[in-house]
Amino acid sequence: MSVEPRALGEAIRAARMRKGLTQEALAELLDITPIHLKNMESARRKPSVPLLFALMELLDLSVDALVFPDRGGGESIRTAGLTEEEQEAVIHLVDVLRRKNASL
Repeated sequence: MSVEPRALGEAIRAARMRKGLTQEALAELLDITPIHLKNMESARRKPSVPLLFALMELLDLSVDALVFPDRGGGESIRTAGLTEEEQEAVIHLVDVLRRKNASL
């Protein structure tokens, strides 16, 4: 399956803006030039896989949300630092909310 570059660029731009970051600020965090980021957001350039993972981390998104923004639910839940019991509670809550949304 091929990724539409325009959709990917728009997803990166939207996520950056939700975080309140300028192109310059995000480029600095990614250790790339602002022109490189601008070219990715305007679909003239695709990010490398390592850069895609860095975007995911900095923008609190899943790679799936960056690649397929129309699927929705792009936010991810980070469970690092939670106890096993807390992780199980989060998983249970997510399951309950998914079932609730599926029945609507």
